Amino acid sequence: MHVFFDPDGRPILLGSQMRWDLEPNAFLRRLCVVNGRTSSPRTWRSYAYQLADWLSFCDRGGVDWRHVTELNIAAFRNLLISEACPTTGRHLKRGTINHKLTVILQFYRFAQKQGWIDKLPFEIETVRVPHRGFGELRAGSAPPSGPASRFSLRLPEFRDDVQIPPREEVRRFIRSFKSWRDRLIAESLWLTGMRASEVCSLSLTALPRSLGAIDRDSIAVKIVGKGQKPRAIVFPVRLLRSIDRYVHMERRRCTSGAPRVADLVFVGRDGRPLKTPAVNRVFSTNCRRTGLRIWPHLLRHAYAVERLAYLQDIGAPNPLKTLQLELGHSSLTTTEHYLHITDRMRSDLLAAHNSFVDRLLEE
Repeated sequence: MHVFFDPDGRPILLGSQMRWDLEPNAFLRRLCVVNGRTSSPRTWRSYAYQLADWLSFCDRGGVDWRHVTELNIAAFRNLLISEACPTTGRHLKRGTINHKLTVILQFYRFAQKQGWIDKLPFEIETVRVPHRGFGELRAGSAPPSGPASRFSLRLPEFRDDVQIPPREEVRRFIRSFKSWRDRLIAESLWLTGMRASEVCSLSLTALPRSLGAIDRDSIAVKIVGKGQKPRAIVFPVRLLRSIDRYVHMERRRCTSGAPRVADLVFVGRDGRPLKTPAVNRVFSTNCRRTGLRIWPHLLRHAYAVERLAYLQDIGAPNPLKTLQLELGHSSLTTTEHYLHITDRMRSDLLAAHNSFVDRLLEE
């Protein structure tokens, strides 16, 4: 199965001998064009390649994708677990494998709805999860549960691969940036939990006016997040004041000769929008300078862990749901990964404290 793209970045799947297969392409067309919920070309590419991997697996096994069983999908999953990625030489992470399985799930649900198959070739488990909205939560009230479905073949995920750096290490890394702009980008990632792409697309019009009149420590700022979904980000007011000074001083000076300046907070010297790869390159340069391994998304992880621990400590109602909304996760399952990291960090802190007490009590 081969993946091609039209001039607008929409994927096209062609089988052996460049054969056009109606069903997979109808699914991708629904995803990219009709349903309107997935507007990111990167997501389109990801879905296309994941689906192509599965269909190629079926072809190699001589099985029509319409007639597979749960055992076939389990064999595909187990192959992904055991084999190393040909491009990196490393084994796939559980999250990557689960994403491939999720694409398969969505494809077969679409196929069943279209009448191409009679029933799903796998089991769907029913679980109970909190479903009350963030705005409806009240202190002291227990969130009710509601039914939700879960793909039985998914792997349990734990974020042991994410090592959150100590706060002082993060501070030292951020202070070491040579550019005012780059330092503010890093601070925004760490203090708000935004994605790098969201920081790059932060509009000047999103920033509040008359910051001097604000007497609170933090306020909500509306941004456009992943997949063009709007959400509110909690910004520390002192960070907003630093950004405001940068916009009216350094940004204005650096872009004074540019013919046209984008209506964004962070731009390049030519006034054009800043892209995520450029932010990654800036971080890589700073990593070499400082000897620290900190990248943009790690600062988002650091925010999530610190924020979840804080919400738990103050007894906030349903802290996991609050964090999900702040991070812009479409699924609570993604946010649940941070529970494991937070618990692990608390255990590490407790062990360190016990060692400290032991040293004090040594005779």
